[in-house]
This record gives sequence, C-alpha cells and structure tokens, in this order.
Amino acid sequence: MIQQVNLYTDELRPRKERLQAGTAVGVLIVGLVLVAFFAGFLTYENSVMANKASRLDRQNQQLEQVVAQLSAEVQARQPDAEVEEAVERVTQTLARRQRLLERVESLVLSEGRNFSPQLSALARQIPEDVWLTDVILESGQDRVTIEGRTRDGALVPLYLENLGGEAAFTGKTFGAFRLSRSEEGRWIDFHVSSKREGEGS
Repeated sequence: MIQQVNLYTDELRPRKERLQAGTAVGVLIVGLVLVAFFAGFLTYENSVMANKASRLDRQNQQLEQVVAQLSAEVQARQPDAEVEEAVERVTQTLARRQRLLERVESLVLSEGRNFSPQLSALARQIPEDVWLTDVILESGQDRVTIEGRTRDGALVPLYLENLGGEAAFTGKTFGAFRLSRSEEGRWIDFHVSSKREGEGS
C-alpha cells in the first residue's frame, strides 16, 4: 500500500517575514548619519589640505622674494671698475714705496756713503701715515728733495720740523714746499726741497 504525503501544507511552506517599519527607519537613519559623517570628514580633510597648500604657497612666495633680494645684493656687491683701478694704483704705489725702502736700507747700510746719515735721519723721523715715494740727494749742491704722500697734510710740516733736529740736516731749510690732492682724492702728495741758509729760492 502506497501512502502519499503532501509537502505543500501551510506548516511546511516557507514564511516571508516582513521588515518592521521602525527597524527600516532606524537603518536608514544610521546610513544617513554614516554618510554625513564621512562627508564631513572628507570636507575637513579637504579644508586642512587647502590650508597647508595655502601656507606652502605663501612660503614659496616669501622664499622667492628672499632669493630675489639676495640676488640683487650679490649683484650690487660686484666690484666696480673704478674701485678696482684705484686699488691697482694704490697697490702699484705701495710696491714702488717698498722698492724705495729697500733701496734706502741698502744705501744706509753701505759704508763710505756721504748721504747715509741723511737717509738714516729721513727714515728715523718719518711719522706714521707718511710715505716717501722719491728721495733725491744732490751731493754737489748739498740739496735734498723729498716726495711722498700722506693722508694728513699736517704731518708733513711736523716731519720737516723733526728733520731740523737731526745733525745731518743742520743748517738746511726747506724752501720749496708743495701739497696737492691725488687723483684718488684720498691722498695728499707733497714735494719738499731743501736749501742752505742764505741761499736763494
């Protein structure tokens, strides 16, 4: 005997449970809150990045201004041709003076020279900031010619006064005396020539 079983009874059929309205609203609200949170977070991040970008842009502009200013200062510090020429002239003058001093030292140290005492006196009495560029000793006429430069014209008369106290210059007076401003404008050139007492100019 075959027995049939009906599987489509109400008890065995799958049941569809309907989502309650309150739960659906809650899920929707949570979803909206999450979306709003992420949207706010992204907006905040974008604002932070925009502020950083703005600060970096301002810093770049400031750096560009600093670079431009430094470039201008470096350009302004480039040596001037006139200054270089003046330095070259002074350097040449100092070199001539050094050669003259070497010559004077060699003459002073040489024995048997009639004008060694005069050169010794010239070297001994010279004040600071006075430089001799030329010395001429005329033994026949017993005349001394001195040329040089200084920064202070008042030092030249002082130099001559000190020479008057030297035995090598006893009886000599300095009759020719000239002062002139050099091309550089910072130096005073002088020319002095001696004569014996009672001698004409």
